[in-house]
Amino acid sequence: MYTQILTFGAALGSLAFIAGCGNDESPMLSKTSDASDTVVRSTSKTEADPAPKPGTATWPHWRGPDNDGISREKIDGDALNGMPPITWRHNIGIGYSTVSIADNRLYTMGHPEGTDHETVWCLDAESGKVHWSLTYPCPLLDHLHKGGPGATPTIDGNSVYVNSREGEVRRIDAATGNVDWVVDLGELLEIPLPEWGFTCSVIVRGEELILEAGRVIGLNKETGELKWKTEAHMPGYGTPEVFEFEGKPYLAALNNEGVSLVDLEKKEEISFYEWESPYDTNSTTPLWHDGQLFVSTGYNIGCGLLNFDGQELTLDWQNKNMRNHMNSCVLKDGWLYGFDGNSHNRRTVTLKCVNWNTGELSWTERDLGCGALVATQEHLVILSDEGELVLADLDPQSFKERGRLKVLDEQCWTMPVLCNGYVYCRGAEGSLACVDLDTARAAE
Repeated sequence: MYTQILTFGAALGSLAFIAGCGNDESPMLSKTSDASDTVVRSTSKTEADPAPKPGTATWPHWRGPDNDGISREKIDGDALNGMPPITWRHNIGIGYSTVSIADNRLYTMGHPEGTDHETVWCLDAESGKVHWSLTYPCPLLDHLHKGGPGATPTIDGNSVYVNSREGEVRRIDAATGNVDWVVDLGELLEIPLPEWGFTCSVIVRGEELILEAGRVIGLNKETGELKWKTEAHMPGYGTPEVFEFEGKPYLAALNNEGVSLVDLEKKEEISFYEWESPYDTNSTTPLWHDGQLFVSTGYNIGCGLLNFDGQELTLDWQNKNMRNHMNSCVLKDGWLYGFDGNSHNRRTVTLKCVNWNTGELSWTERDLGCGALVATQEHLVILSDEGELVLADLDPQSFKERGRLKVLDEQCWTMPVLCNGYVYCRGAEGSLACVDLDTARAAE
């Protein structure tokens, strides 16, 4: 098998544009940006962890520092009623990648319109100033959607890891944008480009990088060398869930055949539960909580809760109350909040609240389209598919909107991110907007 690993002293083989640096120093990033220690979670992921001190919050990878789509920051539920400022906007190119943030640096990806290239951006999280950008060849792959990158950058110490739509995994110096190495997943695994490309975000676990590309694979994070791989399946389009059960690390990956359960000590698949969707579109992250996995997919397949005993996956319940097309639910205090329905028929898509233990529906809210959301301990932070930012109470009994603000005027399927009081909203055509929800800061 031929493995392509290109090692760089600088960003050779790519078009690297280092912008806005001037006399800025290239700081060593602090320990707060190291994602390695936070990937494996306990058996429960909904505890009310202490809120971070002002200005110290991070969002270093897909679904945030605790891998659950929940920020520990506190926000004023009425912040949108005061018409908070849109602090800055930046065109980052076509795509669906959300943002990752550490040490006041924001990393994201896009495909510049009219080109055959993809760009990784490093921006100042407060001002939107460009620290650097890295551009490399990559097709748009706009089959039945806008196209562009779908994976989210992963920050780990002084490095950022990205996965292009074409499946090129790069390790990049977080301060300078220089590329250390590139690994081509298609060549590495000897597989053709999936219909919608590669969209799995890189997971850092200790000294390894983990990705799903049909097989679950482990790469040496320093060199990109393949360390292990599981048996082959049809690649999915989501990012796996890493969790701990009875003191042992595991991973659940939803590919286009079903749920693959991997023992991360043995480096092998130990259980598989069939879960196929029409048109081969499985693209969500399975959610783990107290010995169970929640799985949800679109095209009227629905959702289900799987039990895991350390050896096998078995079905607890299954229904059609939550059919996530692309964006995963958020679980808080035994309740799932998420979008039910398919993006191509937005009028029928609804925001729902469903009970984790039973699958019973608590409430439904319309007119947000096929949007995306994150949560705090008390609120839902929602971005509608038409670019409206909405705050609502995190209440399993009813939907209680607190305010909304029109932020973008384009298709929005990407999860918003709340970090240090700023909400970052991304549109598929390339607009990235930063909204300041810190009412105390606004009053200064």
